[in-house]
Amino acid sequence: MDLFYNFFGAFTLIEFVLKILLSVVIYIVFYFLSAFLYKESGRIVKKLLKIQKDGFESAYQGSFAKPLSNFVKIAGAFFAITNLPFNNTFYVTVYSFMSLVLRISGILLISVALQNFVVNLPEFIENLEDKLGGVNKTLITFFTKLAKALIMVFTAVIIIEEFGYDVTSLITGLGLGGLTFALAAQDIASNFMSGIVILTDKPFGVGDWITVGGLEGIVEEMNFRSVRIRTFDNALITVPNSKVSGDSVTNWTKMQMRKTNIVIGLLYSTTKETLQAVCDDIKAALTEMEEIKADSILVVFDNFNASSLDVKISYNSYPVAGPDHLALKQKVQYKIMDIVAKYDTDFAYNTFTVINEK
Repeated sequence: MDLFYNFFGAFTLIEFVLKILLSVVIYIVFYFLSAFLYKESGRIVKKLLKIQKDGFESAYQGSFAKPLSNFVKIAGAFFAITNLPFNNTFYVTVYSFMSLVLRISGILLISVALQNFVVNLPEFIENLEDKLGGVNKTLITFFTKLAKALIMVFTAVIIIEEFGYDVTSLITGLGLGGLTFALAAQDIASNFMSGIVILTDKPFGVGDWITVGGLEGIVEEMNFRSVRIRTFDNALITVPNSKVSGDSVTNWTKMQMRKTNIVIGLLYSTTKETLQAVCDDIKAALTEMEEIKADSILVVFDNFNASSLDVKISYNSYPVAGPDHLALKQKVQYKIMDIVAKYDTDFAYNTFTVINEK
């Protein structure tokens, strides 16, 4: 009984039970309020602010609804627990602890809400990319991550101060450790600044096909430190931003057209007239193809090879993506086969003659 009075005041049984029931009722009310706000707060805010944008509710739901709902639940727990019939001495301890929990929970949930807001910012602001001067998706992603990191740092600082620590003195007290950290951070800073240069210069973006430092593939992601490239062998390679910015980058996706060279070898028995007719027909067939730039077509008798008369075929085509380019090249080569089959000639192959002197 003494233990009971150490925690609870000298209440009558009825008062004690009523206090417990009231605390349960308080939490239940806050619980249902949190569920209501989770489902309906987006619609309410949209109506109050008279927002017509269709994606606003989903953006609000993904940013603020869950943190708000969780905070209401925690607030319900705070009021329910502090309403319990504790004695005055123990009540001060419980109230102080629950106040700290409520403040830290509020700070963390505000931090989460702001991070979610940064991620969903394009959904809140219509035509955001146009309003920011046509910046690409990679740049928005990069600064989204930067904003989230800054929010987390400020959150950590505020929480440390909530526990009674002086952050300024803590940083000053790091001394040599802080200097060591600063030196170690030079590589991070170099890659970070290189990332800024890459994003503002815009040599490539996420989804582009590039070649850099002997590596070729599709850009999958760019973060504070590096660019991730998926090679055509399906390997994922991470390249530091400083290396990317310090090397030449070929962006194949930005090609306006793509050059193709094909060499065919005809039999040495082919007459000059037949050779010229084959060249003329191939050029005429390529000229009729809409995918090929007409003034770029070159079909000429190029070389006396060891076993063939070589014809060089060169053209620029508008499809630059790998599959489309190969499909067009196949179509051209089928045309060439049909044209060669029309004339009294054929494709040559390497031959050699063995003379038996016996």
